[in-house]
Amino acid sequence: MSPGETLAPTQMSWDTQIQEVARSLPSVLAGLRASYLELEERAARVERELQQANRERGELADRLHAADKLTALGAMAAGIAHEIRNPLNAVRGFAELLQRSEREDERAQRWAAHIVEGVREVDLIIDNLLSFGRPERLRLESVDGADLLAGAARLAQQGTELPHCVPATSVRGDVPAFLADRIKLRQAVRNLIENALEAQADSAAPRIEVTLAREDEQLVFSVADAGPGVPSELRTKILDPFFTTHADGTGLGLALVSVIARLHGGTVHCSPRPSALGGALFVLRIPFQPAGRPATTPQTQRNS
Repeated sequence: MSPGETLAPTQMSWDTQIQEVARSLPSVLAGLRASYLELEERAARVERELQQANRERGELADRLHAADKLTALGAMAAGIAHEIRNPLNAVRGFAELLQRSEREDERAQRWAAHIVEGVREVDLIIDNLLSFGRPERLRLESVDGADLLAGAARLAQQGTELPHCVPATSVRGDVPAFLADRIKLRQAVRNLIENALEAQADSAAPRIEVTLAREDEQLVFSVADAGPGVPSELRTKILDPFFTTHADGTGLGLALVSVIARLHGGTVHCSPRPSALGGALFVLRIPFQPAGRPATTPQTQRNS
């Protein structure tokens, strides 16, 4: 174009548009980059949510499978309990008569006492067995966490072969009075402590720490010991009925803990990591319900 010539209006308009596009291009690219990052973040969030949903689905499937097994066990136990208890009651009755008889010598009375004690043990096993499938209802009341831990530790020590091992109990943080079935929950914590005692039967320095803490809307009961721990291949079996690593165990103590946790809408598991004491760590979780508020667990009834 020679000097003095001017651009046609169309040519001027086209150049102006190109310049405007060039000027706006960085902001457009920045917007596209922001949109891409936002979409990437959303995709990552959806992926995390899917992973969490899959984990929850797996946990729910495991709990349903465990519930099915316990229900089947309860149905079986209910069917045979009557047949077992009839002859068992007869054995106990005759043993008690023998125990009270003045004509028998001391040795016979001692044997009779052993028979009566054995029958009581079998009777207790049957009761525990029936509790797996029986449609239980919780009796909710206001529970003090420190009192519950102390009571469970005291009961667990009765009859133990480790009287010098005093479980240390503590409540961490602010845990106000809460609603729960005090008897059943104390039984669950007691069984966990007894399991920790049994695991350290041969230990020269047995130690047990029992703690209660509140994590958001959950109560967390932890029982740690200084025993040998639980092998990884046994962690999925240790809560099953009749599974035990002790020669004289029934395999019902930890299974009953699982039932009580489930009744409260909670869970119990053996941690894959060693406890702070170097042994096993069992963790029982239940929903936190403050005392004084209406209960939300559907299968409950209040104490009269």
